Amino acid sequence: MEETEATLGIDRVKPFELYVCRGQRQARLPLFCPEYLEPILAGGDFAQARHLVLKKCLKMYRREFTGAGKTDLLKVIDPWSLVCGNGPSRYVDELCPAPVPYDESDGAFWSRMIEGIRPLLPADRLQAPDFLAPGQVLKELTGFVTAEAGLGPVVARQLVEEVIALRNICCPRTKELKPGEMPLVVTHVSARLSEDTATRYKRLAPVIIRVWTPDELANIPDTVPGFLEQLKRRIVRVCFEAYRQNGLLTLMELQWIFQISSARISELIRSVQREHNLVVPTPGTILDAGRSMTHKDVIVSLRLQGYTVKEIARMTHHSPRAVDNYIGTFEAVLILYLFGVPPELMARLLKRGISLIKEHLRLVRENYRDQQEIKEYLITQGVKI
Repeated sequence: MEETEATLGIDRVKPFELYVCRGQRQARLPLFCPEYLEPILAGGDFAQARHLVLKKCLKMYRREFTGAGKTDLLKVIDPWSLVCGNGPSRYVDELCPAPVPYDESDGAFWSRMIEGIRPLLPADRLQAPDFLAPGQVLKELTGFVTAEAGLGPVVARQLVEEVIALRNICCPRTKELKPGEMPLVVTHVSARLSEDTATRYKRLAPVIIRVWTPDELANIPDTVPGFLEQLKRRIVRVCFEAYRQNGLLTLMELQWIFQISSARISELIRSVQREHNLVVPTPGTILDAGRSMTHKDVIVSLRLQGYTVKEIARMTHHSPRAVDNYIGTFEAVLILYLFGVPPELMARLLKRGISLIKEHLRLVRENYRDQQEIKEYLITQGVKI
């Protein structure tokens, strides 16, 4: 398909390729491919892998944009490397360490931003179903399926067309993308993540995200505080863009998209959740995958401020059912803690992991000075002591 389309002048953008366009010239920058993993698999770190990204992307960038320099490319794929030394503060100084009280004006700003994120599904971008293929290729693939699967030619052709359509949705044509966009195939919001199921068999969803908007790319801050503020908003935006397309971006995927280590991506997401009382949609917050506690921390904090489940769901842009579940677990731990039940027994009674129980116990100790305060809170929630 790729060889035939190339001869016909059909350009497609593959997952993890950033589409860049200037005038009549365009480039597809692969921010991830398997060869970038070699340094990491050999015991290195992400910084070493990033050198491979820069080397490959610079070659492709210069091929399309004659005279472009390394700095020109870094502004597009890794602007943090150009800003990280420009104070007045440091990276760690811009992280929010604990949840802050809810602010109505701040909440209204983020609500407007998030509610304004309404991307089209990749399939809806197509002007017509894209299941066409060169006649010779379609004939060869149909013959292959007929011989290998023992299907009739009509059914085999339908199957081939379905696969071609799926491939074309996951790898859209350049004319279907805007500069700064990137197609991805990510975890589906309804995926069932389990240790019994290999990652390659989990349910996936094709999405298209805006790594850069034109305004963001034209106004990259040149100081650490300004840049990190913009970066947090970009991270939140792409996560919600994927979520609106039934997809969830993992920390590893965000690492390659923004060319910043997954550890720092995780810190930035936790920081923005605490600072703005948001729940950013990721597999950790939507599917409860991983060990992230920040979103539960934010929800419990808002509950202790007196907000209802409905209000918290609206503030955090999280589902009421999930909010109610987190609050219920916290209050159950609170009751068992009041009566001196050991953590291991709590985990068994509540059918929760011991690490989750310990995180909730940390919240209990941070928010209550003594048992009397716990009793007073539980009484307000209708619990008879």
